[in-house]
Amino acid sequence: MKQDPSGNPASSQRPEGGARRQILDAAAALLRQGYDATTTREIAARVGIKAGSIYHHYPSKEAIVSAVVNEGVRVVHEAVTGALMALGPSASPRERMQAAIKAHLLSSLEHSAYTSASIRAFAFLPAAVQEDCRVERRRYEEIWRGVVTEAAAAGLLAPGVSQDAVRLLLLGAVNWAGEWYRPERMSIDEIARDFAASILR
Repeated sequence: MKQDPSGNPASSQRPEGGARRQILDAAAALLRQGYDATTTREIAARVGIKAGSIYHHYPSKEAIVSAVVNEGVRVVHEAVTGALMALGPSASPRERMQAAIKAHLLSSLEHSAYTSASIRAFAFLPAAVQEDCRVERRRYEEIWRGVVTEAAAAGLLAPGVSQDAVRLLLLGAVNWAGEWYRPERMSIDEIARDFAASILR
């Protein structure tokens, strides 16, 4: 797939507005209820088109689901990458981890239907669809691998703690925060600070 200079899929590969975007929006909402509930007939009903018209835009239900799940990963990937780049080279590993956490949370809340669908549905997808979506997930995980490696190199992780365990813990925490987040409970800044403090020495 063609990529832009930031390493993200080129914009021409992304869903445009109009019917394609409406189809994905409908599928994202349905995927939060489960993969089986996400039928092309239900998607078409939400968009207000005939079921057969969907195939003018996407070849199959699996293609739609892949696009939704990848979109959920892409939006947080771009947000976290942008936040880390904005910090500049002098930022400390602690600042970088907090910035990554905050950017993920803000982006996942802004695009909650897509990110929630991506998180909730992945384990229940057919193997072929999971494999298609793993490329984007692994690319995003590499960002967190780098953030954790920087923290370890700075002596901010407890001795003997696995970097892989820390990375998985962080990803699990930021992915599911959107499910319980309430603005009156804690601010995004407070969550980012406390998540990082829970990990770092």
